[in-house]
Amino acid sequence: MSKSYLVPNSAELGYSAIMRHKDYPDGTFKDTHEHITTLYELFQERVSHDTKGPLLGRRTYNPVTKVYGNYEWISAEEAAKRVDNFGSGLDLIYQKYVPNKSDSQQALGIYSINRPEWPLAEFAGFRSNRYSVALYDTLGADSVKYIIEHAGVSAIVCSIDKIPRLLKLKDNIPTLKVIISMDSFNDHAKNPMALPFTVNSIRVLREWAESKGVALFDVDEVIDMGSVSPTTPKPPSPKDLCTICYTSGTTGNPKGAMSTHESYVFSAKAANITVDISNPLALSFLPLAHCYERNVFYTGMLRCGRIGFYSGNVLNIADDAQVLQPTVIVGVPRLFNRIYDRIAAATIYAPGLSGVIARRAIEQKLQRLKNGHGFKHPFWDRVVCNKIRQFFGGRLELLISGSAPIDAKILSFLRVALGTAFVEGYGSTECNSAATVCPKDENRAGHVGIPYPGIDVRLRDVPEMNYLTTDKPCPRGEVMVHGKNIFGGYYKDEAKTKEALEGEWLITGDIGQFDSDGNLKIIDRRKNIFKLAQGEYVAVEFLETVYSHCPLVQNIFVHGDSLQSTLVSVVVPDPESFLPWARKISGNKNATLVQLCEDEQVVGALLVELRKLGRESKLQGFEIIGEIFCDPVPFDIENNALLTSTLKLKRNVARRYYQKQIDAMYAKINSTK
Repeated sequence: MSKSYLVPNSAELGYSAIMRHKDYPDGTFKDTHEHITTLYELFQERVSHDTKGPLLGRRTYNPVTKVYGNYEWISAEEAAKRVDNFGSGLDLIYQKYVPNKSDSQQALGIYSINRPEWPLAEFAGFRSNRYSVALYDTLGADSVKYIIEHAGVSAIVCSIDKIPRLLKLKDNIPTLKVIISMDSFNDHAKNPMALPFTVNSIRVLREWAESKGVALFDVDEVIDMGSVSPTTPKPPSPKDLCTICYTSGTTGNPKGAMSTHESYVFSAKAANITVDISNPLALSFLPLAHCYERNVFYTGMLRCGRIGFYSGNVLNIADDAQVLQPTVIVGVPRLFNRIYDRIAAATIYAPGLSGVIARRAIEQKLQRLKNGHGFKHPFWDRVVCNKIRQFFGGRLELLISGSAPIDAKILSFLRVALGTAFVEGYGSTECNSAATVCPKDENRAGHVGIPYPGIDVRLRDVPEMNYLTTDKPCPRGEVMVHGKNIFGGYYKDEAKTKEALEGEWLITGDIGQFDSDGNLKIIDRRKNIFKLAQGEYVAVEFLETVYSHCPLVQNIFVHGDSLQSTLVSVVVPDPESFLPWARKISGNKNATLVQLCEDEQVVGALLVELRKLGRESKLQGFEIIGEIFCDPVPFDIENNALLTSTLKLKRNVARRYYQKQIDAMYAKINSTK
């Protein structure tokens, strides 16, 4: 029985039939929150539902011991008061430094990692119909400068550590007039990132800002202004812009996706129907600068939930979770892969009796899951899996993965090991991350579920890649999405907007397949294809997914050239599995990771393993890697900047970064021809 509803007579030449949520076949759903039409109204509704209860939390920090403590909470009532006073203060600042001659909407920049002040600043902006423009470090200085200029951002609310970065850029950003620090200049030590700033350095910051013609305030000053001289709110309407979300992008300048309040409220309502969990407690660490985390945030508020923010280091997520004890965690495959590695190493790959017991428990639970009996087990949960659940605090009800496909084996393992619902979703910035999602009771992995209520999904032919909607047994093609969640276009970029839309349908660039159960599977990416010298098309992201299944691999970048007939690759080995394997091959029990990555015999053996995997995966001959370079340094966001903030590979950046090694690999290949 299909899990989606196939709209009768909706197939056209070159297009599949339209798929909808089976419970909402007419493409609409009953709106039980009709009175909420904007995100500002959503905030007010959440506050009124539980005024005294906690809303936003963060861990305390002791600057002397440098130890994080328990979570402290801002109540809904206190949050509403801060939004009102901060919003009034913003009005006064804009009136003085950023006058609005045309009475049009104005931008408010936000530049920080996730913390309570981030959403409070955004809602304070909404109070007077301002829209948010988020900045984030992985963009790089050039892109930060580009966005501020492109979006005409004059005022930015940021964490204190971002102030010097902005002032360095000021000479090239004439639009920037105001910077507001989220950290109090008088009591900033609560934030570990602000510890390097002393009374003297803050004085220097003020003098520096003044010399650049920038008005510099801290959050307390703005709140005090607003409390002394409150202004009248001018809330937005549903059709007003709520944010310009700039995609981090793997190529070129970031694109600014424009979304309205109506769009995001619709997405939250659709997700609210799908994700049946009351009063959720979520751990927030994926960047709020992106639509994925923001949509989760708004949905949580609609569900009258609480949000606890991570302590600032993704490597400490497990510690944050053990203190917060969240019921919901939203992540991306790279994070869940690392979690899988840690849990698997301590359970199914453990030596001795404990490993035997863990393997038996997981094996039986996986079989039970496959048979449709859920992820719980009356015996093995008590003996094994309840201990594993403590990795995330012990109260988990839901894990959500998005941004990229997750390995089916890892998803199923975590479902049974943690004894919790684990769903995979699909979407993009241009549809507020909301297109499809798995039901909570899903027992199969390897797909991204069914359309959200009120959202249509269909496929269209991609003949140059041999993906057709007439393919048997299942239609394949480029995924298209339609609904009230679709963005309004790219800011100041009509050409790119036309490329992204076909009428009211979003063209995603992802290649999908509807399986026999009515689920959507993402199988390829249209944009990341190229021709080799012999004319063969290569879908490089698909190949990276295949080769990354090698347990010796942590990161992989596959590269091809239209002037070359062979693929080459940069491989970052996984130290845990690679070191013992490589030391055995080299014969040196004390060899370091760097030494092993430079050992020709080891590199050659790794290439053999990858080629073997490629053939076992039934790859075509031209899809088999011809040569590799081993780099001991992982791809990351900050240092080599090869990953976007959603942990996707910046392909063009990687190509430039490894150009010398790429040239050397091709020279080696061509010398043997």
